[in-house]
Amino acid sequence: MVRNMLRVLKILPALLVGTGSLLSGPVYGQDTQDNSSTVTIIQPDKEVKKAEFAEIDTERFELGVFGGTLSVEDFGNSPVMGFTVGYHINPRFMAQVGYGQSDVGRAAFEEALGADFLSESDKEFTYTSASLGYRLFYGRSFFGARNKFNSRLYLIAGVEDVEFAGESNTGIVLGTTYKIIVTDWLTWNIDLRNHIFDREFLADEKTTQNVEFGVGFTVFF
Repeated sequence: MVRNMLRVLKILPALLVGTGSLLSGPVYGQDTQDNSSTVTIIQPDKEVKKAEFAEIDTERFELGVFGGTLSVEDFGNSPVMGFTVGYHINPRFMAQVGYGQSDVGRAAFEEALGADFLSESDKEFTYTSASLGYRLFYGRSFFGARNKFNSRLYLIAGVEDVEFAGESNTGIVLGTTYKIIVTDWLTWNIDLRNHIFDREFLADEKTTQNVEFGVGFTVFF
């Protein structure tokens, strides 16, 4: 009996170690079977391109047409039409030649007297100008939430020859041009001009301010 008890005492430590291993599970560092499923992330083949807005490329010459209204001092408002030819010297400066024509109505005092002091040919107001434009800033114009266009604002100054009331006078032109770039070869323009020159009419000589507002399109080439 004593021998049997000694045998049990000898094998007891081994039994305790084996039982502890079974209860504690896999030992740290021991390879275990990974039953988790592998998730595959599918990347799109095509990259989303960033939206680009139309901009003038390498074209430097422009040809434009416009129409609007001309307010001739003492003679009221009249429709005006014309065209422009321009050359972009660099991104900041451009040179421009313009021509405009308007058929002016009666002066205020002519309406009061009910008589015309100018012949029909003398009522034609025409000008030919040579000016220089400076790009004041460029930005973006928004027409609703989805329509965005690059744009430029130019300051315009130059000299011109004005023919009106049977006279040909030299004056200056000051104004602005707001260009909205529709495509890389077409712009939509909003123009504001002031034609300043000395005019003599019925023995009355004075410096006149003649404001023009026009809208037009310009083609680049």
